[in-house]
Amino acid sequence: MDTFKPTHVSHKMVEAYPLVRLKLDQADERALIAVVEKDGAEASIKVPGDITARGAPQPGSMLVRYMPTEAEPDGYLAFSPRSAFDEGYRAIPPHEHHKSYEGGGRGLTFGQAIEQLKAGDRVARDGWNGKGMFLLLVPGSTGLTVDEGRPLARAGIPVGTTFNYLPHIDMWTAQGDFVPWLASQTDMLAEDWCVVSGKAA
Repeated sequence: MDTFKPTHVSHKMVEAYPLVRLKLDQADERALIAVVEKDGAEASIKVPGDITARGAPQPGSMLVRYMPTEAEPDGYLAFSPRSAFDEGYRAIPPHEHHKSYEGGGRGLTFGQAIEQLKAGDRVARDGWNGKGMFLLLVPGSTGLTVDEGRPLARAGIPVGTTFNYLPHIDMWTAQGDFVPWLASQTDMLAEDWCVVSGKAA
């Protein structure tokens, strides 16, 4: 074959579970039963018999269910090798697994933490030492005006100038103040982000 030259990147949302084993469906000779790991236990999912047309999947492969469509009202089912799946998809943490600042659940990546900010949650890193520190997304404001005597006016912006205050991320500090926040390289690569529960101290 020719040299691999990517032309598309996946942006699909799917439902997927690791395969434990595949067995015959005793009630339907045209189907198989995929036994998968789901929510910490084994679950049986009926799959088409021809799902193995390209070869029998190995234990640990991912059973992937794509979003239901008019043509596939139950969602198209396929197997994917685990390594290929992991390279193309990242798990969506269920709400009950979002980490609270008090601990428990599992850590989020920086990208997942940003998505939680966009959803209106407050987030923090487990590694932060300051008690009660968290980030939030400030939605911004539109149609503001530069007033006489205010910092913008003193900085030379003409009084009466209208402007928009764009969305940005603020940090609630251990001292009980808000300050604009920028991510460090360590923050962006960390996988110990969590959703903060409760009220600010």
